[in-house]
Amino acid sequence: MKPTGFVFHEDYVKHDTGEQLYTLGEQKMLSVGLEFENHLRVCLIKEMLEKSGLLANMTPYAPHLASDHDLLRVHTQRHIDRMKETAQKGIRVFGPEVYGCPVSERIARLSAGGAMKAVDLAMDNRLKQAYALIRPPGHHAGVDQAMGFCLYNNVAVAARYAQEIYGLERIAIVDWDVHHGNGTEEIFYHDKSVLLISLHEAGYFPMNTGGAEEVGTGGGEGFNVNIPLPPATGDAGYQYAFENLVFPILEQYEPQLLLVSAGQDPNGLDPLSRMMVMRPGFRYMAKSMREVAEKVCGGRLAILQEGGYSLPYLPIATLGVIEGLMDCTIAFHDPHSIPERPITQELIEAVETVKNVHSLYWKLNYSSSLSL
Repeated sequence: MKPTGFVFHEDYVKHDTGEQLYTLGEQKMLSVGLEFENHLRVCLIKEMLEKSGLLANMTPYAPHLASDHDLLRVHTQRHIDRMKETAQKGIRVFGPEVYGCPVSERIARLSAGGAMKAVDLAMDNRLKQAYALIRPPGHHAGVDQAMGFCLYNNVAVAARYAQEIYGLERIAIVDWDVHHGNGTEEIFYHDKSVLLISLHEAGYFPMNTGGAEEVGTGGGEGFNVNIPLPPATGDAGYQYAFENLVFPILEQYEPQLLLVSAGQDPNGLDPLSRMMVMRPGFRYMAKSMREVAEKVCGGRLAILQEGGYSLPYLPIATLGVIEGLMDCTIAFHDPHSIPERPITQELIEAVETVKNVHSLYWKLNYSSSLSL
């Protein structure tokens, strides 16, 4: 198995997002269970890694809290102060679809700190790769706003940390979360030193973002690559998108560090997606990122947990990610099966649209040497 760092902190479970409540008239409430982004997500992933034996083959590391200086590389002071004040007052709503409790701002700093620790491990020649099981997620948080379960943008904090501490000039972020990484896009939209490739379900969340025509502006033009995919894309469809877009662009960009916003919410049982990716698809995506990193940036790779909300399937999907990262396959019978999705004409057209837009910036009409 490939040597791999594992970043986690027990305090991640303390971020309490509460219950999902329906209001049915005056003083009539119906609880339908925990909020989608709840503490059981990291508990079940960690338990799966422990009981599969994978965690015993990883090197554990605990993160530190991100400081104001770390967060200010990405966010405004106003945003940080607002998050602290919201937590101190015990207000449950931190932003649009962002819920928490009095310790949530601190735990969000710990999540960003986990992303930075993963960078340290990726830059350490003894490991070169790491998986950070962090919470809350981050890729919807913008410069001045919390959004969509995210208080601070973990992957953006990690990228800016890598630039300042390690002097890196080119960092690539691949975001395969089912939702568009709009916060990450906003932060780096004018900046060619960070290439963002976001694969996401088209026309979903957030609305009106993530179109193929959003390519960046100024010096960042061409370095923001949105790949909106049709529902039910499936394992084969994601592989098609990786081979036709992700690989050739990464090969030409030649990043010095590869970061992955790894949301396992494209899985076929997720309540917040319709993309039908299963464990083999996640294994493929992580394996491909590992092998790309080995070819273009000396293996320097950090995979950061984002979304994934099916408690029965999230640990299985993440098992696939870690199998791909560590170059192994665990003997585990997946009790869930869905029909394999073929590559459709709709998918081909979606990929061709992105190729047509980005052919101004990248060579996309040849077979990349990174096709795996």
